[in-house]
Amino acid sequence: MRLKRTLTAAGAATVAALLGAATIDLGAQGANTAALTGTVSSQAEGNMEGVLVTLRREGANHTVTVVSDAQGRYSVPRTHIEPGKHAVTIRATGFDLMSPASVEIAAAKTAMADVKLGPTKNLPDQLTSLEWALSFPGTQEQKDKLVYQAKSCNYCHNYTRLVKSKHNAEQFDPVIRRMNAYYPDGTAVSNDGRGWGQRLLKYGDSFGKMTPDGPMEGRGDRWGGWDIKELGQYLEQVNLSGGKTTWSYEPKANLPRPTGKGTRVIITQWDQPRRVAVSHDMAVDSKGNVWYGDESHQFVGMLNPKTHEFKEYPLPPLPAGHLPGTRDIQIDQDDMVWFPMRVEGGASRMTKLDPATGTITIVEGTTGQFTALGPNGKIWMGGAGNAFTRIDTKTATLEAEFPGRGYQVVVNSKGNPYIGGGQGIVGYDVAAGKELSYPLPTKGGFARRGKMDSQDRFWFGEYYGDKIGMFDTKTETFKEWPLRKYSTPYCASAPDRKGMVWAPSNMSDRMFRLNPETGEITEYLMPTEIDIKEIEFDPTSKGVAVMMANMRTARILRVEPLD
Repeated sequence: MRLKRTLTAAGAATVAALLGAATIDLGAQGANTAALTGTVSSQAEGNMEGVLVTLRREGANHTVTVVSDAQGRYSVPRTHIEPGKHAVTIRATGFDLMSPASVEIAAAKTAMADVKLGPTKNLPDQLTSLEWALSFPGTQEQKDKLVYQAKSCNYCHNYTRLVKSKHNAEQFDPVIRRMNAYYPDGTAVSNDGRGWGQRLLKYGDSFGKMTPDGPMEGRGDRWGGWDIKELGQYLEQVNLSGGKTTWSYEPKANLPRPTGKGTRVIITQWDQPRRVAVSHDMAVDSKGNVWYGDESHQFVGMLNPKTHEFKEYPLPPLPAGHLPGTRDIQIDQDDMVWFPMRVEGGASRMTKLDPATGTITIVEGTTGQFTALGPNGKIWMGGAGNAFTRIDTKTATLEAEFPGRGYQVVVNSKGNPYIGGGQGIVGYDVAAGKELSYPLPTKGGFARRGKMDSQDRFWFGEYYGDKIGMFDTKTETFKEWPLRKYSTPYCASAPDRKGMVWAPSNMSDRMFRLNPETGEITEYLMPTEIDIKEIEFDPTSKGVAVMMANMRTARILRVEPLD
């Protein structure tokens, strides 16, 4: 192994000593041994637990991340990395690599390299939105109003952009109105320059026509729960307006690094071919391929995680000025790909893609934004108008409509649809012809997206309540598990094969794993900003492999816990 640059000048002697023994022949030990090992340390802390070490092979479209343990040790398994020259980066709030580094990994030898860290010179750029929110001055009510918005600042970008701005209250007025004119689900801008933003103008009854300037019509003088002028006055307090060169409060790294089980994980991220992709939704087929939509462009795409190869399918173009994009994705029992595709005027029609032939079939008479696979080969739509829509996958025809207005649709084994998206769960009993409604135990909790499990339990993110929620459709009862304040989990998974439930915190760039039996919650820090709207599992994995589209950075994300 040759380290192209030492990881710290001060530690050159240590690294040099390692280099002398860095070509360990693994021989018959097999392919499951480590490709790279080492220790992470700093002068301030000594050996450091919870530091994310990320490697990207030269020319590769993906990264592999591991986390240092309680003794500061990290190890990258050969199963997850290929021979070649790899750039090394880290994530540990308050610290940086002392100098850029790369490492050469051979096919049958374990490379060894210690990673030396020093104090960062740019703490603000390392803070998550949650850490900024905790650092902000002001009342609890003001902070809550800023964070607990259905489409908050963090919905599209990290708070760092907000706090580095120099607008005063008066100057913020047109800025906020301009932000109101972006289509949130089709907008995501990351600190590493990936993402896309779409400006909109109201078009009929839907947000279907774009404009290069001016606010969206009909939005008025409100941003969520704020009067725009009042919001501008608060933001002036937390940014660099008025000639300030630093903030009037101390930005703090309020969140601890991962510990214990939170360090036992391998994280892989693949760059989507188009860095402007905004993949709100995704699904996994029976072969483990990840299918994703694009809220801003007429494409659906597929990643084969085993080969690292992407394939994208162009969809019928729309006239200039009409909002393009695709929405939620489902994979049926025959591995056909279903998704709502936008058509002229902003409506979304249920569409089927045959991956083998590329054939597109549009189900006429349908509209909606969220979908679910129900029993007996049925696809359901919800989230638009005042109806649940049921579609037969064999004939690709609209079969029935039922009353129901809300957010994402899920379906239980009886073929009854349910939706979150507010202060409770609503549904429809198809056999009885009866509408159903159940208020959340937590007042103001806001049930957002989730999944129905095989026991007819609806697991969901409780966005304003900072909780993972579960509604049992058989017993009609709720259960909730609290997370960190301002975690705002957008969604939740069904239980994985070990019975664990997953939820993201886009405010803190963390994934939570809940053990519903014990209430234990394990936190996994991600190597980049995240914006996760849906969680699936790879059915071909021997262990647990959590698959997601990282909307914020135009990447596909896999999280593999090692316990």
